[in-house]
Amino acid sequence: MNEAEKQTPNTELDEADVAVYLEAHPDFLRRHPAVLEALDARHDSGTAVSLIERQVTALRASNRQLQSRFNELIETARGNEQRVVQLNRLAKVLVAAESAAELVPELAYCLQQHLDVDHIYVGLEGTDTIADGEIHLIDHNSDAGRALTNVFRRGKPICGPLSDEQSEALFATRTHDVPALSSAAMIPLGVHGVHGTLVLASRNPGRFVPDAGTLFLELMGELVTAALRRLLGDEALS
Repeated sequence: MNEAEKQTPNTELDEADVAVYLEAHPDFLRRHPAVLEALDARHDSGTAVSLIERQVTALRASNRQLQSRFNELIETARGNEQRVVQLNRLAKVLVAAESAAELVPELAYCLQQHLDVDHIYVGLEGTDTIADGEIHLIDHNSDAGRALTNVFRRGKPICGPLSDEQSEALFATRTHDVPALSSAAMIPLGVHGVHGTLVLASRNPGRFVPDAGTLFLELMGELVTAALRRLLGDEALS
């Protein structure tokens, strides 16, 4: 026997060894209930299934369901933690901006880097300040205004597909001969009512889907509204 063989214990046990160990330690299963749960310990009852077997089967099924639910809760908690981190990044960008013209490109960069957003659109109604073209004046009779009709009517974030016409109206994709944006989140801006819109657009049709949760987007809209009011004046988005 070489030195390696001397140092490597043989961990294989036969059934006789296991039986001897259990006889010598009758409280083993009490101290290790997980082992008992994993055992296929059938009760000899002929062709009938004993009540004990039914109870054990039910307990195992319940345990699997609880474990699955626990895993779901863990994933939800991780997702919520990530959203908090994203909101923190966004808040830092909004607080650091010294002008509306600076805010929009910085906001766009942050969202592109961390939220898989390709382009953003910021539009306000009733304002003469367009921040060097970074903020658009919304004319409800224009193509862009009609593309935003639903978010003004609902007053809540809307997620879903973006038509080629909407993509052109908001981002001039056809005019610039670039691929159309396929999905978007339209977020209302304003304190007492909707007086503007932030649009997050993606080329990925599955990025923003209609049944997506909107709480994160609502919080984003409130942060952007507060930042724009700070930079443009309290009368903006009132």
